[in-house]
Amino acid sequence: MLPRLKMFFIWLLCLVVTPIMIIAMLAQTLFGSILRAKSMAVSLDECGNCLFGGDPQETISRRTGMALIAGKRWAKIAAPFIDLLFGKGHCLANAAATPLSNNQGK
Repeated sequence: MLPRLKMFFIWLLCLVVTPIMIIAMLAQTLFGSILRAKSMAVSLDECGNCLFGGDPQETISRRTGMALIAGKRWAKIAAPFIDLLFGKGHCLANAAATPLSNNQGK
């Protein structure tokens, strides 16, 4: 029971922090550091990847690109939509890139 109770409190913390993060991301985008706003967007992307059972250190684009290389059907459907938003070849380019650690690229 304790692990579930602990996760419940973590969930409550996330419930409070997420709206603040989204507002902070908007403020950084409009008035502050674009790099910081992008880092926040990547963290939300990684969270979305976890939602679908993926690695917490991997973005949806990278996972989709890796699945494209592996010939997964779902990736052939998802990649064109992602590439439409971020540019042709985005998913495959991210599959080829090695993920940055938290200290790189800052």
